[in-house]
Amino acid sequence: MLKENLVKKSCGCGGIMTLHMHTLIYSAKIKITHVPVYTCGICARYEPLPFIKKELGKLIGELGETPPRRHLSFADRNEWASVLKDAFTSGIFPGGMTELEETIYKSIQGRIDVLLDVYRLSVELGDHHWMEETGSRLSQLTLQSAESAK
Repeated sequence: MLKENLVKKSCGCGGIMTLHMHTLIYSAKIKITHVPVYTCGICARYEPLPFIKKELGKLIGELGETPPRRHLSFADRNEWASVLKDAFTSGIFPGGMTELEETIYKSIQGRIDVLLDVYRLSVELGDHHWMEETGSRLSQLTLQSAESAK
């Protein structure tokens, strides 16, 4: 289980930043949806989750000057974004942030379990490409979880 509070954090202005899914517009040409960010209710500052920044930067670098599409979902590329998108769209949380956070943690564990099953199957089939892709997806979730659990 992660030690830190995933759904909120302190902002430099003294406010509280809360987690939500954001849409980024890149080069006024392409819309990147389902990007998990923290947003401050006081100063309106926002920042992507620390553990998705590298993957988001990589995606933007790959887009170049002439992106092939006008719309991308970051959740299609990043396991954290996918899990968070699913958690946010799963319903209303009468228990507030605590219930949302519990839903997210359960979703993470569920996704890890599915990816482990897929990895096992790819090993049995001897599909090295599938093993590599599944391993990469697993590491997006497990490396951050392991770091936070220390």
